[in-house]
Amino acid sequence: MDGEPPKLEFRGRFPLVLPGAGRVLRDPEAHWPPEILERSAVEARAARRRLVLLASPEAINEVLLNQDGAFPRARLHDRMLGASYGDNLVRGDRADWRRQRRRLLQPFNMPGAERPEKRIALACERIVDEWVRMPEDAPIDVIRDARRFTLDSLWRSFFCDEAAAGSVEPLVEATALAMDAHETAPLTDHLGDLGPLAELALERERARLAAEGAAAGDLNTMLLFLHAGHDNVAAALAWTLWLLAEHPDWQGRVREEWRGQASGGGFDAGAFPIAGAVIHETLRLYPPIMHLIREVERDIEVGGETVPGGFTTVLSLYALHRNRQWWEAPDAFRPERFLEAAPDIRRRLLWAPFGTGPRGCVGSAFARTEMIVALGTILDRLELRPGPGGGMRCRVDFVLRPEGRGAVAVRPAGR
Repeated sequence: MDGEPPKLEFRGRFPLVLPGAGRVLRDPEAHWPPEILERSAVEARAARRRLVLLASPEAINEVLLNQDGAFPRARLHDRMLGASYGDNLVRGDRADWRRQRRRLLQPFNMPGAERPEKRIALACERIVDEWVRMPEDAPIDVIRDARRFTLDSLWRSFFCDEAAAGSVEPLVEATALAMDAHETAPLTDHLGDLGPLAELALERERARLAAEGAAAGDLNTMLLFLHAGHDNVAAALAWTLWLLAEHPDWQGRVREEWRGQASGGGFDAGAFPIAGAVIHETLRLYPPIMHLIREVERDIEVGGETVPGGFTTVLSLYALHRNRQWWEAPDAFRPERFLEAAPDIRRRLLWAPFGTGPRGCVGSAFARTEMIVALGTILDRLELRPGPGGGMRCRVDFVLRPEGRGAVAVRPAGR
């Protein structure tokens, strides 16, 4: 790779008088100024709304922890989620959301439960088998196939019994391909594609919980679980595979680590620090969820100054991760940042792709496992190379996504 990987180019100018907040979040490049990468806070007016973008690690952490209840989920966020998902477990401050989170993750967290690594590997091996059969140095559609893998992996891990986990569910494959065909369509279209699969998942969950004398959730929450449980990981995995194709030195280190650890018995994510560092750095550069939205009902300290409360805040994870105040060479791909000695508390606050606090991502541990197993399974058999279609590019539709269908090519990996 010549130079730095792609980044967002912010074109806004002061004074910031912005259109509706939804438009700003959908197209941040057109509205936020470059200064968001140099400051801890940037204030604007969006219609009649006072809007403050925060990129301070301490302020973001304080808001997300919400220990005194002064930073509730924003009404704007609820309206956006409600318009697409309907009522679900993350919309508003419903009292039963903790119970629903535990229930959705029960197959993964139960004592003595089968660990998901083997099922994840089966989902990935299906894709790798296809790639191995392609001509050497042929481009692969890494964006499409990352979605196929992550949806299949999620399904096998949470909605299959042992007998069914060895093969792909045809509806999973059809759903992934339909969503890929509608890649640039609105979220409501993607949820329409997911609808039949969500109904099947809910049917299976009801059967499982009925045997335990418990009630199942609702279709909207299942839609959210299936969508968020695979979509963000698919974007992150596509970015990671492309970055490794462009950085063969790091690709080789991840492969060597996997081969050295994979035969050692049970899976432990902590045994793969190099793969973990690559994943951390990819998520620093390209956090799928670029921003979280909260209401700020009291004054808050930001960078040694008091910002009066009474505003909607955009917690910009992208601006936090690339802020010139916190990071050296913030736009460069340097996984070694995460191979250094254990960071102090402040350094840990600088990396937050899954959010933090009681409403942090419910599936972050599963996503980490999924990414490590995918990288190891792929690189054990294949060498990734830059494809003929040029590099990846950034696209935002609330989520930060990669563009570039021919950006990665494959050939058999040497032993």
